[in-house]
Amino acid sequence: MPLSLTATAGLRNGTFAKRVRRFANRARLLPGFPMLPVAGAAAALLMVVVGAFGTGQLPLATRIGFWAVLVAWNVVKWQLWFVFTVRDPRDWTRAVLIGTPLLNLPLPFEITLALRLFGIVVSPRGLSHVWIDALAISAAIFAVIFLARRRYRPAKVAMAPAIVPGGVLSKAGVACPATLHAIRAEDHYCRLFLADGRAPLIHHRFGDALAELAGFDGRQVHRGAWAASAGVVAAERDGRAWRLVLAGGTRLPVSTRFVADLRAQGWLNRTISPAQT
Repeated sequence: MPLSLTATAGLRNGTFAKRVRRFANRARLLPGFPMLPVAGAAAALLMVVVGAFGTGQLPLATRIGFWAVLVAWNVVKWQLWFVFTVRDPRDWTRAVLIGTPLLNLPLPFEITLALRLFGIVVSPRGLSHVWIDALAISAAIFAVIFLARRRYRPAKVAMAPAIVPGGVLSKAGVACPATLHAIRAEDHYCRLFLADGRAPLIHHRFGDALAELAGFDGRQVHRGAWAASAGVVAAERDGRAWRLVLAGGTRLPVSTRFVADLRAQGWLNRTISPAQT
């Protein structure tokens, strides 16, 4: 019985770890993530220190709680806004200009509700003062995001080439190229491994699929396997042989002739211990 319970617990822990890794890989594809939460946390800390919106007279614990709730809610709003409005680096300016007045419009009432969560009942402050303060805070947050988003642009461009009509992704009904984690040849078919856990089998030549993926941020890792950089969470070694571990737990073999290239790209440094697999 103890051994059975231990095996069951290990299986559950392994499933949970895979789900966490899958969630983390999906989250890092969101536009503005993780810079938006980081900038929001920095803004909340600053607001606690300066006591913005007249909160300087509140007890410190109440002030921290108020700003944590208010900023967390607004980070969620902005993250959802970016998910629906940003598809290309050129969309950032339009998304921020439209979102700033639109998402800040209910801010006076959000402040009132957030204060009531801590037992403080006040009438909303003058709308003009609140919106001016909110504009200044938004400008500070998005100045940080604007300066930091350049580091994400190369990956964004590399991961989003056009889908070839009639190609393997088109046949599989894949709308977003970034959801592709790997492709493995199976006779005259290609097995696709997608971010949502699906693994459709498509009748398509692997050589043609490689040509269609030339502009993607990925590498051929085996005579019959290709992997996207974002889909590889780790690499493990068995003697002199290497295998890549995908976000969903699938292992892909690595041919000897591709080892040097993958090592130069840093893929083989993503190692995990056997206990984590």
